[in-house]
Parts: sequence; C-alpha cells; structure tokens
Amino acid sequence: MRRGFKAWCERASGEYRQALGIPPDAPLDAYALAASLGVRVATPDEITGLSEASITQLTVTEPQSWSAVTISHRAVKLVILNAGQSRRRRTNSLCHEFAHTLLNHRSDDTQLSREGFLFRAVFNCEQEEEADWLAGCLLVPSEGLLRASWRLRSPDLLANHFGVS
Repeated sequence: MRRGFKAWCERASGEYRQALGIPPDAPLDAYALAASLGVRVATPDEITGLSEASITQLTVTEPQSWSAVTISHRAVKLVILNAGQSRRRRTNSLCHEFAHTLLNHRSDDTQLSREGFLFRAVFNCEQEEEADWLAGCLLVPSEGLLRASWRLRSPDLLANHFGVS
C-alpha cells in the first residue's frame, strides 16, 4: 500500500464516525453510514425488474459465490447485498463496498458473457487491499480497539462488541 495510506484510513474512519456521532469504541452502524453517503442498499429480491431466474441464481444456486456489489448509475450508488450471509458478514461487505466508493475506485472491468452472466474481467488486487483496510478501520478503528480492549480482554468479546468476525 502506498505510503501514508493506513494512517489516512484511521483518520478518515474517525471523521466518518464523528460525523455520525459514533465513538471509536462503539460498533459502526453500516446502514447509518450508507445513508450519510447517499448509498442505497438492497438485496436481490428487492431489485425491481430482476428476473426470478437471476434471483434464484444469486440466492439459491450460488449464494456462496458473492457477498456484495456496487452499481453506479449517474449520481446513484446502489449496493446489492447477499442477504443469505450472516449479519456480521453483510456489515463487513457493506463497509468494503463503501470503501471502494470513498476511495473513488473505478470498476470499468466488468463484462457480460455470452450466457448473460456479468463478471469481472480484471481483479485489481491493490484496490481490493485498500478497500479491505479502510473497511477494517471503519469497523474497528485502532483507537476504539485499544479503548475497548481494556474492558473486553477476550478477542471473542471484542468481535461481539464491534459486530465483526
């Protein structure tokens, strides 16, 4: 990662949490963050016009093959979330997608197969690592982890407190 990126993520996390009135040692309400960013969140069955075959593919046939995807159209951003995953996993997926948005990552590498499936032609490892790091800072900022660890000594208790795995 580029020099200073991790420190920037910690500062950005603090700023977003402060704007939402969430202290560093409290769990992040990912849906409140979505609202503050103007990002809509939905599950496949809430998408108007999505065929039953597509919903079945995403939720029954291959629900383990995806977590979330961000779709941008003009000024609207929509995160489609895999409702079949645990609440903790969905929260992480949301923050990961928000991180791509906050970092102005572009995903111009999607293509449509002959069978009609949308797929990523190129996996940008650097962008994924950056989104993972920022998502982690949003969910569990280092200052919050230090504060909470004085009360909650166990990693399991800390994970439960922050709502992460």
